[in-house]
Amino acid sequence: MSHRDLDYAAERLPLVGSRIVESEKSGHRVVPSNTGHPHDEREDDRATGDSPEFLKNHAATNFELFYDLWFVANLNVFTSIHDISDFARFKSFIGYMVLLWTTWLLTSLYDVRFTADSVWERCCKAAHLGVMIGFAEIGTNFDPDNQIVSVFRTMSLFLAVSRFILFLQYGVVFVQIRKYADGKRPMLLTALLHLCTAAVYFGVSFRYDLGKTSRVFLVWYIGGVIEMASHLCFSQLSHVLTFVGTHLGERLNLLTLVILGEGCIILAKSVTLLVKDTYVKDAATTFWSPTLIGLVTAATALIYIIFQIYYDWMHEEHSMSKRHQVWWTSLHLPFHIALTLLLEGANQFIVWARITESTQAAIDKVVQAQFNLPENFSSQDISDALKNVVEPFLKKYQPADVIETWESVRETLADIASIPDSFWREDTPSDDSIEKEWVNDVYELINTMINAVYNAFEIEAPEGEEKGTKDEHWQSEAVVAVARRFILVYIYAFACAGVVLLFMTIMHIISKRRGWSPFNIFRTAVCISISIVLALLTVIASNEDAVLYNTKNYTAFVGNPWMLPTITISYFAVLVLTHLPHPFFCLGRFKRGTYKEVEAQKDHKEGHSLAAMAKRNHHLADFEDRRTGYSSAENELFSPPLPPRYEENRTRPVQGDERGSRRHHDDGEHHHRRRDSRR
Repeated sequence: MSHRDLDYAAERLPLVGSRIVESEKSGHRVVPSNTGHPHDEREDDRATGDSPEFLKNHAATNFELFYDLWFVANLNVFTSIHDISDFARFKSFIGYMVLLWTTWLLTSLYDVRFTADSVWERCCKAAHLGVMIGFAEIGTNFDPDNQIVSVFRTMSLFLAVSRFILFLQYGVVFVQIRKYADGKRPMLLTALLHLCTAAVYFGVSFRYDLGKTSRVFLVWYIGGVIEMASHLCFSQLSHVLTFVGTHLGERLNLLTLVILGEGCIILAKSVTLLVKDTYVKDAATTFWSPTLIGLVTAATALIYIIFQIYYDWMHEEHSMSKRHQVWWTSLHLPFHIALTLLLEGANQFIVWARITESTQAAIDKVVQAQFNLPENFSSQDISDALKNVVEPFLKKYQPADVIETWESVRETLADIASIPDSFWREDTPSDDSIEKEWVNDVYELINTMINAVYNAFEIEAPEGEEKGTKDEHWQSEAVVAVARRFILVYIYAFACAGVVLLFMTIMHIISKRRGWSPFNIFRTAVCISISIVLALLTVIASNEDAVLYNTKNYTAFVGNPWMLPTITISYFAVLVLTHLPHPFFCLGRFKRGTYKEVEAQKDHKEGHSLAAMAKRNHHLADFEDRRTGYSSAENELFSPPLPPRYEENRTRPVQGDERGSRRHHDDGEHHHRRRDSRR
């Protein structure tokens, strides 16, 4: 029984691990226990005995995948709590995403290059998980315009801890490579970069005071972007910090999959709300409309299509140069933020469609109650008829402020009952003041019912609309505020739909290095055009008043059920265009437009170059044989047939010319005798 068999765990855990591969010049080669492969051959050409070589993993480790779970947990909590109700909250949403994404990336940049399973690395990973817990705690009250001192101070301290742990990790690697002449300075510079940012974040935590709103939090965004840009730049300048041969591309692909999974979670929550509003509240008569079914299908298809396009446009990572790899990595930050907002907006379209149906049903009930009155009705009859409609509806859809809402409804119904009965007679002259009061009261009841529907779907008015004393028609003002919120949803959803498609196209251009025939260029141009058109559709909602009061015909698209299907159909057209067979015309200089045959051309050219090299080597070896009189068996077995020599190029005698044959035979015998004498 060996010592390894006595270990309780599958692998023995060292105190401090290392990925350094010792040079063979030392007389032995030590390879770490981590499964992986050394640098790419192109990097090995540059590596010397004075430059450290690190083992590279083929795929993400279990600890990296476990770390991703905390990222998606934070993202899910934040998107569930942080409603984008106005532009200020929209900016704070993007700011939180930048902080979370850059922290994840900086940790992953270290993991893909230098982490080795050990007691030290597991302790550092525990600290990074603690930082993620801090993000979950802070995300519930992250609002730069209404700062809570304890929240923002804690956020700054968590960022400082994250960067200080990275400083320690890079510092340990620096100590491990200190005996090498190359690579020490870049590693030390990277460690000091994180130490400086940790000190800055720690100092920023003391700038937040009670009762004051400080803009010093912008240092977080600037620092995170600078750290990310510095890492990517250092990877271009140093062989030790390079990402070539790592699984960085896989890490970003997995993060994209995580964000798409977050979109699936949001969609499932939206479907749950729809079920609660339909079958739970009125299982006998309420069903999903064809519009609602179509929108749920469109949202599901959109997530599936984005998944297909993203991975269909991913080419092998080693096909990109180091410079292109940096750009490809950097573009994932705005891409992931836009993708999150697009999925959030797509699910909001589904909720708004159901809200529209419920509010339209409320309006129809109020209108229908006015036509079911007796022939000689009074104001009290109208008040009772409206009461029989509004009160059951408010019991079905619980309002946000129950006490204030019921008091407002009773006051409105009392105002309607106090209208003179003569007002309803046709022979009575109209009184504009009474008519205006009657219309306002009806609108107030309708808007009260609409706000109750909003509350049932967890849609709240912007906080700025609720400040101060509520006036007589505060329900109507709340409806207008929520309508403005929907206009914001429309704007960022279509803008992000264009941005997501545009960035996917750009990343496809960066990763696809060959095969750019005229038809493929045409496909790319169409994809870019579709992304621009989707983004430009936001111009329709630029005039909020025109959208709210429908004063322009072109604004009718805002709130139309075809909003989400328009995005889905556009992406489906891109997917079809991606897999459209390449025609035999418009090929440019390529015979076919497939990737494999482009690679085959490359292999064919390499084969020709190798054959030419072998032929040159054979000529050199044959010359040495002739000069020394020694024939190599290896050359005789594996060398290709030689072209005719100078002697063979002489004029050969025709058949039957015995003189020529005899002369050729004598030359051959003379050649063999001369070679035998040399031996």
